[in-house]
Amino acid sequence: MLGVKDISQAGMALANKGLGLVWETVGTLSGNDRLKDAGRQRQEAATERLDAFEEEAKASRKAAEARSHEGQQKSYQSSGSRSEGRSYNDPKGSHAVAEGAKGAVKVAAGKITGNEDLKNEGETQKDKAQAEGDAAKHEAKAGAHREKAEAHERTSDKQRQNS
Repeated sequence: MLGVKDISQAGMALANKGLGLVWETVGTLSGNDRLKDAGRQRQEAATERLDAFEEEAKASRKAAEARSHEGQQKSYQSSGSRSEGRSYNDPKGSHAVAEGAKGAVKVAAGKITGNEDLKNEGETQKDKAQAEGDAAKHEAKAGAHREKAEAHERTSDKQRQNS
C-alpha cells in the first residue's frame, strides 16, 4: 500500500524534474553542453521515478483486489474443511501461477461432483491468482523504472561534476 513515504518520493521526483529543467536551461544559455545534458538526464530520472510510482500504485490496487478475492474464497470454505492458505502480502508471480492451478482444479472438481461452493471457490481463487500475478508484474515494472532512474541520476551527477 502506498504511504506518506511514496507520496514524498513522488514529490521529490517532481522537484528533480524542475531542477533538471533549470540545469538544462542554464546549460543551454551558457553554452555548457554537459550541464544541459546533466539537466536532461535528471529529468529522465525523475520521469522514471514517477513511472515507478505509477506502477507501485497499480501493484497496490491489484494487491488489494487479491485480498478481496481471498476473503471471498474463504467464504466458500466450511470451517476446518480446507487449509487456510497464505494471506496475500507479497506479490510473487510463481505463487500466483500455483494458486491459479489450484483454482482450476477446484473448478473442475466442483463441476464433476456438482459441488457449487467448491466450483465458486475455485473461480474466486483463480481471480485472486490473476490479481496477484498482475501485482507482481507491476512491482517488477516499478523496480525496472527505479533502476533506470538511478542510472540516469548517476549519469547526470557525472556530467554535472565535469561541467
